[in-house]
Amino acid sequence: MNLESQTANPSVSKPGMVLFLGMVRRGEFETLQERGLPLGVLVDTNSKARLGDVSKFVFVERFDFSRPLPELIEAVRSIQKRFGIACLFNVVEFYVAQTADVAAALGLPGISPASARLCLDKNVMRQRFEKRIGPGASARFHVVNSEADLLQFANQLGYPCFLQPTNVSASMWATRNTNAEMLLNNYRTMLSEVPPYYERLGKKGTSLTVVLAEYMEGSNISIDCLMDKAGRVYTTPAVEVLTGKDVGIDDFHHFARLLPPRLSAKEKEELNQLAIAGVQALDMTTSAAHVEFIGSRLGEIAARPGGNRPRILEMAYGIDMLYAYYQILRGEVPDLSGNRNLAAAVVTPFAPKNGTLRSIRHVERLPKLPGYLYHEVRAQAGQQVGLAKGGFRAGLYVELLSENADEVRRSVDEIASWTDLYEVE
Repeated sequence: MNLESQTANPSVSKPGMVLFLGMVRRGEFETLQERGLPLGVLVDTNSKARLGDVSKFVFVERFDFSRPLPELIEAVRSIQKRFGIACLFNVVEFYVAQTADVAAALGLPGISPASARLCLDKNVMRQRFEKRIGPGASARFHVVNSEADLLQFANQLGYPCFLQPTNVSASMWATRNTNAEMLLNNYRTMLSEVPPYYERLGKKGTSLTVVLAEYMEGSNISIDCLMDKAGRVYTTPAVEVLTGKDVGIDDFHHFARLLPPRLSAKEKEELNQLAIAGVQALDMTTSAAHVEFIGSRLGEIAARPGGNRPRILEMAYGIDMLYAYYQILRGEVPDLSGNRNLAAAVVTPFAPKNGTLRSIRHVERLPKLPGYLYHEVRAQAGQQVGLAKGGFRAGLYVELLSENADEVRRSVDEIASWTDLYEVE
């Protein structure tokens, strides 16, 4: 069916398209496309992310998401009139609030705007965890409004302490601080660099909130959840994460996500129950959630699928989380069953220092790694690259898949050993 006939008569594609707001990347739509669902995307002109292959989408348009919310609502309303919209899909942190607001304004299924904003404010989020789950559910924390606050709270929490901004993803500008001088330097860097970052992404007027928290030791684990309209929670298998710290880099970027995780059955169940308690504490319904843990305590919860989580769950277990999310938004019982039991990893090495990229080495060695499946170079010579704490993203993406979990982990370790992977000046 051609685009013109759908535009003239949106009823022929009932219940309508799945419309992504802001951005859609590789691994975030393919299983929906394979099922024959009509897909569309309203791309944010401010986004710096790499757009997936949307050549088969029935609708692709661009919109400046820094425009006032009523204009975004009217843009989506126009799409709804032309094509029909089954549901709004959001897989990116920066569009959580706008997606919730647009869905509420147009009578489409989705998380409530109030709950969405709870997920975006780490301060209020942790207050909820403390009030509804207990004081030990997450790290002790303080919101910082001045350098005096910063030093006072650091003395209360003790060193090392963890400093991070709200309203960012991928551990950008997150730092572990071992003394007052380091803490002050990282705080000042955050104040100077994060507001311009918001502006570059079209988030003008977004206020910077800084949180200082107790530094928690332990493994980094995540569980993605789906919540229906009644608040019933459906969980996916836990994913283990290796951060920059785990591979010898002074940064908290996600270097690798791995399945299966190195957890006992008891640990998996305890984290599963804590994930359920966490999303319920934030009153999350008709939504996806990405729940992060440090050790046995809650880190934070995002109102979206985790980055690369649908892809790694599909690779290892054959779980179609994206379609299950669609089912939740359509008022159906989500199908999170799998059809295989493999080991998988998604590896995203970051440059070990900030600077101008000259080249990425060893790319030719990737296909020779045991379990190699796919790779993608995401940074080009001449671009600025660096660590997540400097506001950068990974320049390389690698997928590994095998029947042997040890084989996958050895390949991850091999990539981590390439300390000269990035040539940066």
